[in-house]
Amino acid sequence: MSVGVLAPGLLVATLLLFIVIASVLVSNLVRLRESFSWVQHTNDVISAVAGIQQAVLEAESNERAFLLTGIDAYAADFGRTRDQLVSRFESLRALVSDNGDQVASVDALRAVAVMRITQMQAAVDLGPAKLPQALDILEQTRIEPLTERIETMLSTMMRGEQARLMQRQSQLDSETFNAALITACLLILAVAGAAITAFLLEHQRALSRERESDLRLQRLQAELLRVARLGTMGGMTSALAHELNQPLAAVTNYLRGSRRMLDHSSHPDAAKIGSALDKAAQQALRAGAVIQRLRDFVGRGETERTPESLRAIVDDALALASVVTRDRPVEVTRDLDPMVDLVMVDKVQLQQVFLNLIRNAFEAMREQSERKLFVGSGPVEADMVEVVIADCGPGLDASIAERIFQPFSTTKAEGMGVGLSISQTIVQAHGGSIRTEPNPGGGTIFRFTLPLAEAMQHRHGPWPARKQVVTGQA
Repeated sequence: MSVGVLAPGLLVATLLLFIVIASVLVSNLVRLRESFSWVQHTNDVISAVAGIQQAVLEAESNERAFLLTGIDAYAADFGRTRDQLVSRFESLRALVSDNGDQVASVDALRAVAVMRITQMQAAVDLGPAKLPQALDILEQTRIEPLTERIETMLSTMMRGEQARLMQRQSQLDSETFNAALITACLLILAVAGAAITAFLLEHQRALSRERESDLRLQRLQAELLRVARLGTMGGMTSALAHELNQPLAAVTNYLRGSRRMLDHSSHPDAAKIGSALDKAAQQALRAGAVIQRLRDFVGRGETERTPESLRAIVDDALALASVVTRDRPVEVTRDLDPMVDLVMVDKVQLQQVFLNLIRNAFEAMREQSERKLFVGSGPVEADMVEVVIADCGPGLDASIAERIFQPFSTTKAEGMGVGLSISQTIVQAHGGSIRTEPNPGGGTIFRFTLPLAEAMQHRHGPWPARKQVVTGQA
């Protein structure tokens, strides 16, 4: 079982164990309270029996003292003791009311006590004036030892209650010890469970931190590999630029020489051939400029930026990319805002961005029955313009969409996967950003931002950051 599953389960078990401990503590406290109540009850019974025993002795002492001295105070004390004895019997009977044997013992004891109190009351009523008659009553008491019977019954009840008290005290001590032992064991288990849970949770956090460190290391390794590839590609680009400039210059010279030779020719299509040679020379010069700018960008990381017409750059890119659409024409819709036409860019680099995106769109729609391209622009901030290029192709697969701008990521069988990476680098180098999103009508939308030229850096009304694009329509 994994730590991620074991730790929560153990935590729940520990919480349940704490709940059980609380329940056991409450139960033990209730039982201890009941045991203590029984101990206290036994003590109360013993005190009541002792009180009756003391009252009987006081009544006899007051009776004899009155008969011998004739002092009325002793008679009054006797009467008070007699009344107290009655109330003490009632209290004792109430205390043992839950025990039938004890109630019977109390009733028997009270019957004997009543007989003894009646004898003493008769002697007190006769008083010293009739001492002979009182002595007869005392003699009857000696013959019928009621006082000894009362003492014996009280002693028997006292010993029974003391034995019961010892038994209940022992039970209380045992229950107290058991409750403490059970509570200690459960508490040890709970603490051990909490400690193990804390250890497992900390171990799980340590594993998470280790996994995060591994992921960061993998990302750093991937980034280092990407940088190494880009560095290698930069060196290759610089070397290729140096090597290609010479044949391109030779091609340009040959084309110019051919143009001069054609000027002295009488060929009927000399004008058409001359125009074609001029265009070929222009494109050779442009290719050389692209290579030189790319070489400068790789070598110095900076380029020369000038105010350029966004519409002109788009037109040039469409003209160059149209080579791949001759057999499968594409319907192109432009919606370029003339108020944000001038941008501060490197013209050649920006042409490369548009060429990459438009050519990718054309190639994506090549097998589609409906081929429409939308190119639009509008202000998004005071000094930025957003360009939108949308096609109605099959769209980007989710697996490639997240890394579409990473180097060497491509869906083309023969592609190198560097066009969009270079485009992102160029846009970011101009202070803008580029992103992609699905086209609601099917296909893909590319959005990127560019800085406006200084002459046009005044505030415009906000243009929706996500202008609704219907493929093929403005």
